[in-house]
Formats: sequence, structure tokens, C-alpha cells
Amino acid sequence: MSNNLSRIAAALLSLLSAAAAAAQGAPGSIEIGGGAGRFYGGSFARGSTNLTDRKADADDDILRGFWLAAQISRAWGVEIAARRTATNLLQSGGGVFPTKPVLAGLDVASIELLGVRTWRRGNFAPYVGFGVGVTNLDPDVDDPAVRDTNRAALSLATGARFYAFRWAGFRIDLRARATYLGKRESGDRGWNDSGRWFVNEEVMGGIFFSFGASAGRQP
Repeated sequence: MSNNLSRIAAALLSLLSAAAAAAQGAPGSIEIGGGAGRFYGGSFARGSTNLTDRKADADDDILRGFWLAAQISRAWGVEIAARRTATNLLQSGGGVFPTKPVLAGLDVASIELLGVRTWRRGNFAPYVGFGVGVTNLDPDVDDPAVRDTNRAALSLATGARFYAFRWAGFRIDLRARATYLGKRESGDRGWNDSGRWFVNEEVMGGIFFSFGASAGRQP
């Protein structure tokens, strides 16, 4: 009798797990989430900013952001992500223990639209994404003539979702972003000049909530 009950309980648990997994990331579902992580700053080539006539670096700092995503099919979705970091712009230096004077405070904010491809493995859902957006670079200096600027950007993302429940879980996201700065004032080498780009990386973890679809709507 106890063996039969154990088999029935195991079968019910399997069915419930399958139903929950099927409902995760269902077509038509909406996901909203937020979190924090680390901003790994890139470099501004010489001539790409008027704050210095030398190469400058954006310092590493805390990153915060949120996202809103919609699942179009079991495999494909779209995401709008907004992120912000308050950091410093440093004079670039070399050596083992380089001296890097602070040139200015620097706020880096981005908003982007990504297409996301997801592979589902039960409660684990890895993904990759590619997006376009805008990066706002806002230096904090005493000169009121120095203004912030908005620049077009491309981004590449990879990460994974871990579903604690059908409707909630945790996400880890690794992202690289290339922001186009335009033609440099000095040292520019033409359209393929890598100094026209500001490239940074980001790592962010956060929680999310998913709603708007049910297991009965799965294909």
C-alpha cells in the first residue's frame, strides 16, 4: 500500500513539475525585474572627449537597473532594459600601481531594446540577446558649458533565468555595450577607427516576476 502511494505521489509531483515548467516564459507573458551588479568601465581614446587631450578611463562601479520583457514565442522574446552607473572619469595611467587622477564625475545611463533567444531546460533558461539603444554620458564638472550627450549603442547579452516558482525567479546577466562617440578631434583614422567607440561590460543579478499567460495557452 505504501509503495503504491509513493508511486502515485511521485507521478503527481512529476506532472506538477512539468506543468509549472511549461508555464514558465509562456508566449504572451510579461516579465518585469530589477537588480544590481558591476559596471566595468572602458576607455575614451585621445581626442574623443574635450575634458582631456589624453586617453581617459571610466572607473568600475556599482550598476543598477530594471527591465521589461515580453515573450513572443517559446524561443523568442523582446526586452527593454534601462541601467545607470555613477562613476568617475580617470586620467589613464600604466604600470603595476598606476596613478589615475579623477578628471570628473561621470554618470553613464543606457536604455536599449533587445531581441532575446531562450533555451528552456526545466527551471533553468539560458539566453542570448542582441540590442540597439542609446547611452547617455553625463560628466559632472564645474563648467556649465559642458553638457551631457546621447549616443547610439549596440549591445550583446548572455545569461540565464532560474525559476523558483512559475511566476518568479532570479536572473544573472552578462552584457557588453559599444557606444559610438563620433569622429575624434585628433588622431582619428577614419570610419573604422576603434577610438570612435566606448566599450564597457556589465554583470547584473536580479529578481523578476512573470505574469499574463497560463499553462493552458502553451503551444
